[in-house]
Amino acid sequence: MNHTRSEEKEPVEEIFCGPGGMAYGFGQFFDITHAVDFEEPVVQTYQANHPETQVRKKDVRHMTGARGDFTGITAAFGGVIGGPPCQGSSIMNAKRCPEDSRNELMREFIRYVEEVSPRFFVMENVTEIDDCWKNLVITRGEKAGFNVVAAVLNAADYGAAQKRKRLIIVGTKGTTWTPPSKTGGRTVRDAFSRLENNWGFMKSRPDTLEKLTHAIPDKWTAMTDKYRNMIKLDYDAPSPAVANVKKMYMVHPAECRNITLAEAALLQGFPPSYIWKGGERDISQMIADAMPTDLSYALARTLTSAVAS
Repeated sequence: MNHTRSEEKEPVEEIFCGPGGMAYGFGQFFDITHAVDFEEPVVQTYQANHPETQVRKKDVRHMTGARGDFTGITAAFGGVIGGPPCQGSSIMNAKRCPEDSRNELMREFIRYVEEVSPRFFVMENVTEIDDCWKNLVITRGEKAGFNVVAAVLNAADYGAAQKRKRLIIVGTKGTTWTPPSKTGGRTVRDAFSRLENNWGFMKSRPDTLEKLTHAIPDKWTAMTDKYRNMIKLDYDAPSPAVANVKKMYMVHPAECRNITLAEAALLQGFPPSYIWKGGERDISQMIADAMPTDLSYALARTLTSAVAS
């Protein structure tokens, strides 16, 4: 790199940072100098595990790169990464709608990128996002001078213990990003083998436990007439995409119970020592929303060469 910090990691700022799944992988290759999220338990969790990063509780809609909310990220140096909230389009959301106001935050993401004008940006989201939002990010990114590549990546192809597909949009200046090559994944057994202190058990009534006995692998089925809300895990395969286990039932492969929060976090690739802040409902949502750490690692590794010139 032709700049004064050539011996250091390139700086990155993360908006819509979540509990740190994306940072867990990117921090191996980049210096995440700043991070922002709107929810207090999220900010506290991120800060507890990434003390080297300046984390703020802030609404991205009130931030502007023109004003300089962060420093050190310029057109010659640094990147912006993030995963705008996606519940408005997630297939796991029974009430999903393309007009959901949370989808508007993708517009805020690319607006902020335009104003900061970094060397690169990375946005991740659910694959079910409406094409109008996906195309908006791509089109505005290209108009801002980025070479933009969009790809759907399955975390199970990059070392994760779950089948979780994500839309990844990468913009780079002066070079073009190439998606990572597949490396294979891990199994539920592999993930659970790291379990140290099992916590976050769900209390279920006897009639609920009886219904869980009818859960089957590889297919979400209904406990009620309304929603498909239970699935059984297979020890010797990756799990389905981790859901909010306070709302959905991911049945343990060997026991008649929902998996615990500790087990859900392991499926997302977080280490057993990861620190979680907030109540169990907060934590369950954070785990479900997080980017799998194995996927973020694979993605960040490819970017180091894409932005090295």
